Amino acid sequence: MILKLEQLEYQQKAINSVIKVFEGQERNTFENAGSDGIRSNILTLTKDELLTNIKKVTEENGISLEAGKLSQENDLCIEMETGTGKTLVYLKTIYELYARYGFTKFIILVPTVPIREGILSTFEAFHKQLDDLYGFTPNLFEYDSKRLSKVKSYIEEQHPQIMVMTLQSFNSEDKILNQAEREDLFANLAYIDAIGATNPFIIMDEPQEGMDTDNSIERIKKLNPIYKLRYSATHKVMRNLIYRLTPFESYKQGLVKKIEVLTVTEKNDEASMKVEIDRIDTSKDIKVKLKAWHLTASGYKFKGTKLLGKDDKLDEVTNNVSYPGYEIDRITKPPMKKGFVQFKNGVVINESEKAQDFSLIFGEQLYWLIYSHFDKKEKLKKHGIKCLSLIFIDRVANYIDDNGIIKTAFAEQYNKVYKEVYKKEPSKEDIENIQGYYFAQTGKGDYTDSERSMNTNKELFDLILRDKEKLLSIDNPVEFIFSHSALGVGWDNPNVFNIATLNQSYSEIKKRQEIGRGLRICVNQDGRRIYDKPSVREGEEINLLTIIPNETYEAFAAQYQSEIVEIYGSTEAGAETRHTHKGEKKSEKKATRNKTLFESESFKKFWRKLARKTDYLVSFDDDVIIAKSIEALKTIKVEAPQVEVALHRISDIQDVYTTAENKGRQAGKGKVTFAPMDIIEEISENTGISYKSVFEILKGIDNYNEVAKNPPKFLQEAVTKIRQIELDELVRGLTYKLNGDKYDLNDLKEIIIRNTDRFQETPNRGIYDLMFWESDIEKEFAKEADTDSEVVCFLKLPEFYKIDTPIGPYNPDFGIVLKRKKIKSTDADEFYFVIETKGTNDINDHKALTLDEITKIKCAQKHFTALGIDAFFDYYAPVKEYKSFKKKADSKVLAADI
Repeated sequence: MILKLEQLEYQQKAINSVIKVFEGQERNTFENAGSDGIRSNILTLTKDELLTNIKKVTEENGISLEAGKLSQENDLCIEMETGTGKTLVYLKTIYELYARYGFTKFIILVPTVPIREGILSTFEAFHKQLDDLYGFTPNLFEYDSKRLSKVKSYIEEQHPQIMVMTLQSFNSEDKILNQAEREDLFANLAYIDAIGATNPFIIMDEPQEGMDTDNSIERIKKLNPIYKLRYSATHKVMRNLIYRLTPFESYKQGLVKKIEVLTVTEKNDEASMKVEIDRIDTSKDIKVKLKAWHLTASGYKFKGTKLLGKDDKLDEVTNNVSYPGYEIDRITKPPMKKGFVQFKNGVVINESEKAQDFSLIFGEQLYWLIYSHFDKKEKLKKHGIKCLSLIFIDRVANYIDDNGIIKTAFAEQYNKVYKEVYKKEPSKEDIENIQGYYFAQTGKGDYTDSERSMNTNKELFDLILRDKEKLLSIDNPVEFIFSHSALGVGWDNPNVFNIATLNQSYSEIKKRQEIGRGLRICVNQDGRRIYDKPSVREGEEINLLTIIPNETYEAFAAQYQSEIVEIYGSTEAGAETRHTHKGEKKSEKKATRNKTLFESESFKKFWRKLARKTDYLVSFDDDVIIAKSIEALKTIKVEAPQVEVALHRISDIQDVYTTAENKGRQAGKGKVTFAPMDIIEEISENTGISYKSVFEILKGIDNYNEVAKNPPKFLQEAVTKIRQIELDELVRGLTYKLNGDKYDLNDLKEIIIRNTDRFQETPNRGIYDLMFWESDIEKEFAKEADTDSEVVCFLKLPEFYKIDTPIGPYNPDFGIVLKRKKIKSTDADEFYFVIETKGTNDINDHKALTLDEITKIKCAQKHFTALGIDAFFDYYAPVKEYKSFKKKADSKVLAADI
């Protein structure tokens, strides 16, 4: 197979952007670009002339001066989304720089072996076609300290030279290039100085990967570059950005594959003994913030704790009985290594580790990866395209050990899917042959991308990193490639159609890097790229990349989105960076009382009704609560733990949240571990019911199998139902009566001062000229009330106005006076209302209202009944918006008129 060279408009635009920076440059020749046997790049343009050219290029490419970070430093940034061919772009840029200006000395600086191998293989694949295009072939070679003759030729030759090297080649004084006392020096110069005398162009591939540290900056400075050309999709140091191809543009224009995300996550594992380390704080006394299941008013939430220290008990911190014995015994954070927390029950939690049943999750991920692979393989074969799948793992032992959970799971799932698709079993040899891997192991047992450490894997090393065409051949059996997560940067292949991340710890590889390994447009057996037509229907694309992470889509999207924001300043990839100013001081606001409305007879009459206070009395029957609780607990159905698989198709890469369509989901059986617990004790503790009554309730139920599925979840639902019954009975047996006390009108201050920006001006009908709000619903309600011609006046009820209830004091939101003319006469009546605003109009909406909120509203209804609710005075709760209130008020007014 020979990969075909394409002439793509966006790539040529990136090339031209660099070439135009040097417009007006005198051509380097044998006569003017060398001395003392050293052939150099000579720059004749001044810094001002270069900056003028740079400004012109940025303007032509639609990049603002602010976003471009223009300066006279000898750096140019070229930003291209992963998978759009930046390696070929900078190789062709080198050809153009020689063809146009005679520049001859180039160094391609790389951070990793995979990137270096990608450059070497790209040049090998295309140099003959580039020779046909440009009429010459540069001398491109890989720096090797044992072959200094190549470095000498690099320094001396007038023919264009490209040296590919890593930072490690010269990043310390003991490196051969830096040694000044050797027998084989070049003209008594250390090689680093002789190379510096050539004034090379330095092409920095992925410069954010360690090329901008203090040490690297000093080392690169010794190379005396004429210019540094920075190529990356994710620049951290931005200087003179002259070209930008964003994720949004590349995705929209079909320059990369479309993406779908198939997530595999645990479901219904609430209240399991899952614990993770959020962070370890060593700033003072060593402490840890954990993530664990918290029992909250709205159910179990897996969230962070406060900072915890030795002897802190997790069950108390989380209000969750699922953690007995989880008392912190030891917190450790070694320098430069992962820390851990040890509990007194012997459990150890390691930093960055997920808490999951990995054999189950990995098995499900591999099943869907293999299923997607087979599905695509059959479709792609018709077009002469080989399908490859990439699996990132963070613990190599999980694959290379004979009984590694990933190696075992892959064989099991491959066999399972193969039988489903082909109705027969694959041989063990078939399963072995279709797998390839790239793991390098040091003498210490760590895994790295060191080429020296890959000697034992040379055949696979060459296949995966060098022989791209061989790997792309349908005749080659390798279809599934396993790689260490840390080695993802720099390696890609145009025919990767599926990527799974099988990590026991939280992935440190960036989502854009993870996705980028498979974004390239695919090639067929003739080496020709195959593009999808613009008219292709969704689901029928050839270029479709399926990502299979073991996390929810929301978590995946959040990390991807944060990376886009980090680079571009917003999710609108390619937009100018937006600056936000944090920590601005809130202005002091004064709410002044409207004297006319405050002293009006309408408001005073309303206040006299409103200001009266009450006392309450409660009575209820234990036997009724027991009987109702038995019936309620019999209805509890607990879902068993599951593994949920969901597929999302992304239509817009700049906003993977709102443009991802859910294409379907399904769930399978899961498993989880729970701690033993005393259910009678816990129900009694959380409801206030006696042990005896709880025993009677549990003796009366018959659905004990629901308890066994998830004891803490059953406990939570049982407590919620019993509390609901208790509160219902409490309200049923609740009575209010006037006690003769009242709130004084003069308690309403003339001026209220607050430091806040949460205010709404109410100059027309408000008792105060502005109102301090606690929710957007309150804000909008006040805004509409202030412009309603039927409103006489209204008031955000002050904090001191409270109604006593058995579960705590309650403060309604608004008091309103309406004036409405009668239908049958010209007289007008005034109507008085107390309003409680919420996100719903339905008091039985348990999603919008908590149990306590519902109970307080029901108690308030009895309080206002005691005040004397009639045709002209009423309490409305809950109310979602102003129009809902007016609709109810209209019915009240109409009834009074009739």
